[in-house]
Amino acid sequence: MLQAAPSTIELTNGDELTADLIKHTDSHITIVHPVLGKMQLSKSKISRISINDEVSEVVATAETTPAHAEKEAEKAHDDNGLFGTGLLTGWERRFDLGIAGSAGKSQNHQVNLGFTADYESEYTRIAHRTAYFRAKSEDELSDHSFYSSVNRDWLRPSTPWFQFAGGRFDMDEFKDWDYRVNGNAGVGYEFSNTDSFLLLGRTGLGFNQTLGGKRKEFTPEGLVGIESQWDMNDHQRIKFANTLYPSLKDTAEYRNLTSFDWLLDLNSYAGVALKVGLLNEYDSATEQGIDKNDFKYTVSLAWTL
Repeated sequence: MLQAAPSTIELTNGDELTADLIKHTDSHITIVHPVLGKMQLSKSKISRISINDEVSEVVATAETTPAHAEKEAEKAHDDNGLFGTGLLTGWERRFDLGIAGSAGKSQNHQVNLGFTADYESEYTRIAHRTAYFRAKSEDELSDHSFYSSVNRDWLRPSTPWFQFAGGRFDMDEFKDWDYRVNGNAGVGYEFSNTDSFLLLGRTGLGFNQTLGGKRKEFTPEGLVGIESQWDMNDHQRIKFANTLYPSLKDTAEYRNLTSFDWLLDLNSYAGVALKVGLLNEYDSATEQGIDKNDFKYTVSLAWTL
């Protein structure tokens, strides 16, 4: 922990903040701004930290010093975008890879790939998720699915209320449909948003369109959801989300999507983490003979891109 050091923080979007730097870790810094108060900033959003020249003496613990913080920030935050292309500059980007298998009396193989990209500024929060799953058991395909989703929140710094809009595309060989598209929009509320914990709720309206297979239908839906993220420490974090989609066409039908992720940083400098994920979707409208629950669990290595 640093003693408060007046600093100028240059963000990747070009903005500058003048505030007291009070903490510097491998993943983020904590500052106290005269107007915005205490804030935690992810390193991926910072391009440079300058300790103001007029500070003649700064007392620091053995953990780090302001000069070291500036040096590390300059070294770690030269963000040239995805694979140096300039795309998604200022975003938190991650690639996940999980492979599992067994051999003996039976042979099983499983692979899952994932890509996530998150962006947050004072007025905007965007979350993108893409995942692919494939599994074989005794040389027979048992899972072959893919989804890609994006959600945008329009934030208002003066209030915990926000607006959102999002959408998702699914492909699954083992459903009573081949493809599914859904979109939604509504309002949300941040019940808690601190340096280490975020809890928010959403409610809104949307639609669900299934294509191919035996089930081709358009369903207007409601949306009620809750999301949370807990940064347990500098190396571990947990994310949880549950969203209910009640049908507005048939009140007896609904979908429920639940996800849980635990990430453990294995090497902060190399950007490698261990990720354990759980995902389940319950669809009451699924035809007979197909499981209404679609449960997946993954153990993956995650690389920061």
